[in-house]
Amino acid sequence: MDTQTSTQRKNGSIRWCAIGDSFTYLNDHPDETGGRVKEGYVSRTARKVGGLTVINLGRNGSATPDWLEAELPEAELYTVLLGTNDWHGGVPLGTEEDFRTMREGTILGNLGVLLSHIRQAGPNGKVIVMNPVERGDFVYILDPMNHAHGSYVPDQGQRLCDIAKGIFETCRNEGIPVLDLHGLSGFSPETAVRFKRVKTAEGYRDLVWPEYVGVPVDHERDEYPYPPEAADYTYDGLHPSDKGNEVIACLLAEKIREVLRQDQA
Repeated sequence: MDTQTSTQRKNGSIRWCAIGDSFTYLNDHPDETGGRVKEGYVSRTARKVGGLTVINLGRNGSATPDWLEAELPEAELYTVLLGTNDWHGGVPLGTEEDFRTMREGTILGNLGVLLSHIRQAGPNGKVIVMNPVERGDFVYILDPMNHAHGSYVPDQGQRLCDIAKGIFETCRNEGIPVLDLHGLSGFSPETAVRFKRVKTAEGYRDLVWPEYVGVPVDHERDEYPYPPEAADYTYDGLHPSDKGNEVIACLLAEKIREVLRQDQA
């Protein structure tokens, strides 16, 4: 183990740089959840592991291209959680060759570039990559006109599950610690919310997935489809609720402990 890193751990001052999209960003912006979230996954994870000083670099709405020129701080631990906005934005997955050669323009190529920048910023830092989870129909709580269909159908020819698989398998094959959130967390269109409140000929009805699929919604005039009691793993079809954040935090905390134990061996 690097001497400086070892000393920092003994002093309880491991710097953790969290890189990600809105899942990470909202940890420090609970006001943007409409009061639905009390504590994000980053804070929950830090509390479970202990001895971490968090540097939250989460960017709302970001995808892998947004991180190609990012300036990164030196840290002893880095986590990366990206991919869901790439899927919705049509960024192609790419190949393991893209990852290895850091070929910009695909998710895997962009991720390779980002990881190279992480190694430059923190040569002795440990890295954990996470893959995206499934999602239901997203409707932004502060602006219902900002909405998107769930991952139960492809977006621009790609399935979110294929992107998650590609990220996981590429990192695993390249020897990079990776947490399979997609496979382990339990997020799915079925568990994203308990129901979606939609307007039908019989009036508003609370429909579970997949009953609500294809039911037209007038986002400008209809009632917001996710009242507080609709929350399950998410509160708006996409972003983790307290329940979802706790699930992510439990998995990530265990992965961090595993990586740190390996470093101490």
